Amino acid sequence: MKVFLIVHGAVQGVGYRNLVKNVAVKCGIVGMVRNAADGSVQIYAEGSDSSIEEFISRIDVDYDQGPQVFNIERHYEGSPEFPEEPRSFNSFVIEKTV
Repeated sequence: MKVFLIVHGAVQGVGYRNLVKNVAVKCGIVGMVRNAADGSVQIYAEGSDSSIEEFISRIDVDYDQGPQVFNIERHYEGSPEFPEEPRSFNSFVIEKTV
């Protein structure tokens, strides 16, 4: 399964991308995470259906002194909103802000 996620909330400058990468590695997910100019975080993730669902549930966090996720938009492969990634991944990486 492939999914493109847009995470809204207090998710920049609080270690959220590192959290996402650590969870991805534990869940066996490959892909990338990056900050977006609008303050959201974008995630491109590939894995089994069950690992993707576990991944999404584990990155939906609300810490008093850290990341606070308000909403996660899900765009699955095949949907009109899904941006086709021009490359394939063999690990999970943190990318620069777009």
